[in-house]
Amino acid sequence: MKIFLKIITIISFGFLIESCKKDKEITNSDLLNGDWNITNLEYDTQIEIPVVGTQSFTGEANDAGFWSFQYPENTCSNTLSFAVTIDNPLISAIFDSIPIDINSNGTWELSNNDNTLTITDEQTGAVSNYQILSIQENICFLEGQIQVEEMFGFSPVVDIELRLNK
Repeated sequence: MKIFLKIITIISFGFLIESCKKDKEITNSDLLNGDWNITNLEYDTQIEIPVVGTQSFTGEANDAGFWSFQYPENTCSNTLSFAVTIDNPLISAIFDSIPIDINSNGTWELSNNDNTLTITDEQTGAVSNYQILSIQENICFLEGQIQVEEMFGFSPVVDIELRLNK
């Protein structure tokens, strides 16, 4: 009987120790993994236009594309598609919006305590940095900048804030 009690005590102690092991901590890399829809995008940029001068453009777009992150491979792909609307009547007589259409594949990494997302485009080598403002299992907020390819004689840098949903 004493041996049986000792065995039961040892087994119970083993279960107790096993159940006390710390669960794996969920990291921002774990949370980023998967497919995300860009459900909202806010933009802000300034463009120097000859004759008219510096013009500011701000606005927002809904359903502006997607982002897909693979972890632990640290690869990604995205499509960003929206139009910067023009409110100035002088400029809108020429064009009423500036289309932004970006498709890319590349790699990503996190730094700065997993709060800075750095994306490197595999084709151009262009590097983009985004601050992770907030991330949970199904929602993520990022802010950063995109460089738009030259069009109409200018190549603006656009400040963006993104809301992503899985």
